[in-house]
This record gives sequence, C-alpha cells and structure tokens, in this order.
Amino acid sequence: MDIDFTRLRYFVAVAEELHFKRAADRLLITPPPLSKQIRVLEQELGGPLFDRDYHEVRLTALGRELLAPARAILAQVDAFKATAAHATKTSGGAIRIGATAYASASLMDRVERALERPDAPADLQILGSALEVADRLIAGRIELGIIHLPAGDERIRWRVIGEVQGAVAVRADDPLAARASIRVEELRDRKVVSDAARANPPLQADFERELAARGVHQIVHPASGRGGEVELAAQVYHRRLVAIVGNEPESFLGRIFSPPRFALVPIDPDSWPPSRIALAWLPDRVRRDPRLAAFVDELAAAIAAVPQAA
Repeated sequence: MDIDFTRLRYFVAVAEELHFKRAADRLLITPPPLSKQIRVLEQELGGPLFDRDYHEVRLTALGRELLAPARAILAQVDAFKATAAHATKTSGGAIRIGATAYASASLMDRVERALERPDAPADLQILGSALEVADRLIAGRIELGIIHLPAGDERIRWRVIGEVQGAVAVRADDPLAARASIRVEELRDRKVVSDAARANPPLQADFERELAARGVHQIVHPASGRGGEVELAAQVYHRRLVAIVGNEPESFLGRIFSPPRFALVPIDPDSWPPSRIALAWLPDRVRRDPRLAAFVDELAAAIAAVPQAA
C-alpha cells in the first residue's frame, strides 16, 4: 500500500481541528479538495476515518488508532527534510527562530531589538501557539523557539527570558473595575475564562489546577474550543465573565480590554504566579551546531540588556 504523505497531513489536520473548513484554512486549500483527498485516503486504508454530520466531525475507531502513527510518520518526514536542508546549507546561515504569536508584546519588541546585530544573523518567524513552535523545533524546521512554559515535551531544554504578571479583564461597570489590584482568591464566586489554551495548550491544565487550589472552580472555555481575542472580549462583555490575561495594557489584547467598555486590573503577584516565556532548543541540535549554544547565551544577554518600555 502506497500512502501519500500529503494525504496524511490532511488527515492529521482534520483530526486536530475536527472541522473541515478550519483544517482547510490551516492547510491553505479549500474544503472540497480536502474532503476529496480524505475520501481517497479512506479508500486506500479500507475504512472511514471520520464520522461526519451537519453539525459535527468525529474520529472513528480507525481514525483514533491511526492518528498517533500518522503524526509519527510526518515527524520523521519533517526530520528527514530538515536533516537534508541542514546538510546542504553552510554553517554560516541564519539561525531560524520561531516565536509563539501569544508572547508578551513588550518582550518580543526587546527580542527584535536584540536581534538587530549584524554579527548574529537570525530569521525570526511569528507562528501560532507554543505547541506549534515546539512541533517545528522537534521537526527541525527551526533551531530555536520562543515559547510559554511548560515546554510540553521533555526533549526540549529552555531558558527563561521574560515573565508577565497577570491581570483580570472585566466590564467597565463590573464591581472589580474600580479596584487597584485583586487577589485570585477573590474570584471564587465568579466565572473565569482565559486565553491560556491558545498560547500553550499544556498550560491550560496548570492554569485550572492553580485556580482550583485557590478555590476558583467555575472555569469557562471558549465556545469554539479555539478562542480568540474578539471571542474572549465578547464572552467577558456579554456574559459578565472575568478573564485572566497578561498585565500588558499596551499589548493588542490589553488595548481591547481598555476603557470605556472594559477595565484591566492587576493581580496581586503574591496570589498568582507570572507566566514565563523562554528560549527553547533541542540538545542534540546544539551538539550538531556549536553556534547555537553561544547564540542562546548571547541572545539571552542581549534581551536582558535592552531597556524595557516604560
């Protein structure tokens, strides 16, 4: 049986999104050819991979059994391509860095300024969640990552380069809006929503455990399962929820949660740990390319040396 790797990628995308339109958007194609290729793959495999109806897409037993092997095969293919690319490029090529799109805006400004060094060429790419960055790192498509911790994979090594203290975002007419700061324990009777899963899916479990330890159990998940700045703001406004976000008023999300409709109230740092953002790499990659170890040290020092915005 000959299996086309592209069809495997299509299968994994649909399996992860459980939605053909979102999977097609992710793959930069339209839904009709995606559906056709999935049907071809199902014919090749001898059974359906998905149960489809008007409202929902679900993995069949066959689909669930094949998802992990498909991911493993694609990871090997990506690693093979990365090894070939590494072998054919010179050692003086730019170091590829992938950053989560949900990293602190002020930190990323410092990263970009630290990379303005002609002696250390680097190619900075803004990706999606920390999980996507980690996947590319493991596949060899980037040399360094900028992620939220936890890393989510024991193979990854990391160094913290920044921390962001939390804040609560509420409607401007919420009783909490007038507060100078708040302790998380005071949210025990409130429904709480967060964008932690978008930034780093493994972080969501830690987030909910931290809240539960402080007596906060009413956790609301975004309706789509994927979240988004606009959806988060809509949930807070229309359902009068409390959102836990980074305390960065000048960030994109911070500007959304600004007056006159919203208020951003800092969380007492004694009641809630800051989110940590780190440089990430793979040890075997550092052994193969001695530039990386020195580059990590130099970049971390350069970021620390860049003044933080007032």
